[in-house]
Amino acid sequence: RKADEGLAMLSEDGRSPISLRQMAYVSGLSFGIISGTFSVINILADSAGPGTVGIHGDSPYYFITSAFLTMALVLLHTFWGVIFFDACERRRAGGLGLVVGGHLLVSGLTFLNPWYEASLGPILILTLCTGLWAFSTAGGSFHNVLKCLSCKQEPEGRVMLYSALQGPPEE
Repeated sequence: RKADEGLAMLSEDGRSPISLRQMAYVSGLSFGIISGTFSVINILADSAGPGTVGIHGDSPYYFITSAFLTMALVLLHTFWGVIFFDACERRRAGGLGLVVGGHLLVSGLTFLNPWYEASLGPILILTLCTGLWAFSTAGGSFHNVLKCLSCKQEPEGRVMLYSALQGPPEE
């Protein structure tokens, strides 16, 4: 809320130029990109030597699994940002607890590596479930997805994809 007040002071009309939903997307995606960047840098450092992963009996799937885990973590941080902002705004401690618990679960599952099937599968399932939860939290619905896939134009000229992601109008 303090950031929203600061943004409102900087704007010409005295209103915040960004909505709470947009701020949730931006901060979640920013955390995800930072997390993904650090993951990729660590993987590239592993690939640069002095040894190469997978030569002496290690799993040859290290790099492809790391790529999928990095993708999942970028998406999860985005989804967690949306859910966390909504839980803070509506004062729902259960949502906050599930986001923190999900973060700890995903972090803990990576300790199962190099048994990648034991960590990658549950993390990808959790990513899908969290994505659906974030979609419904942001106001998305199955009806909006169908409108989006029909690629019809609304009377105002907006494309359905934008209106499906935007959700119901704020009051």
